[in-house]
Amino acid sequence: MKTISDDMRNTCFFCSEKIESKKTLEHIIPNSLLGRLGIKEETITGEGLFQYSKVKVPAHDYCNNGFGSQYENKIINLLDDPESLYEDLINEEDGISTRYTPDDSKTMLISTWLSKIYYGLFYNDYLKIHSIDYKEITKNIIDTDNFRMIQKAYKDGVGFCLPSSLYVFKSNNIFFDLKTFIHPQTIMIKINSLILILCIGDGFLSKNYLNGEKLKNFRNTLQIEEKNNSNFPIHLFSLAEIMSLRMHIPKKPSFVYSKNEILNMSLSTAVKNPEEFYKVDEESIIKKRNEILTEFNVKMENN
Repeated sequence: MKTISDDMRNTCFFCSEKIESKKTLEHIIPNSLLGRLGIKEETITGEGLFQYSKVKVPAHDYCNNGFGSQYENKIINLLDDPESLYEDLINEEDGISTRYTPDDSKTMLISTWLSKIYYGLFYNDYLKIHSIDYKEITKNIIDTDNFRMIQKAYKDGVGFCLPSSLYVFKSNNIFFDLKTFIHPQTIMIKINSLILILCIGDGFLSKNYLNGEKLKNFRNTLQIEEKNNSNFPIHLFSLAEIMSLRMHIPKKPSFVYSKNEILNMSLSTAVKNPEEFYKVDEESIIKKRNEILTEFNVKMENN
């Protein structure tokens, strides 16, 4: 089923079917979460300007208030204990498999939820922004098999989406922030002390480079920087680092999938010396990272 129809204002965000009965509006970021954070009237900036509480899309009542609400409640319950969620996500980081099926691990549930927010924000843009060029960009983002996988995962109450590198960090600075990017497709959400970064559909290419001890050391470095400078933006620095890494990986994600199974071929290769062939340029990564930080209005010295 295609995501895009001739009447998107009467098409359900959760199932892409025409709304012929009662229509509701789905908050892309859960309304209860917005209320707890006190940011309902704050504005999300991008191609358009929308209050968080106004980022809503059409949905069937039975989809939105049925399995949609059940899934969101499951996520809210995880977010209610950020320290446990942080530790659980770290404990689930080890290993990269080839075959994936729907599951209820915290990593897959959070990845699916973040992907839903990512696609939902561009879905909202598609409905409300009139620029023809930008509408075409948003169409190409949301009219994808990955979004359709996420729709089905929500209905089934499981975690399931194209393999996407998920990173979790924490900060002593308590506030909310949200950023999305098209190239590379990435979302970062900071909910009080918890920072979540997802590289959408990257086939774990980023995770293949930044994992294990290297990732542990990166987290420790960020914590030390924040300890020495209480204003150090862990969320922006980690986001810039991960985005820059993704941009410099000389490989593209590749998948073979059916309705309930994904084979991640992204890490497969026929080259004789893959470690050398796919080596990333650390200096180029640092340079691009600092350029991204400059775009975030963050000035870094001696990095």
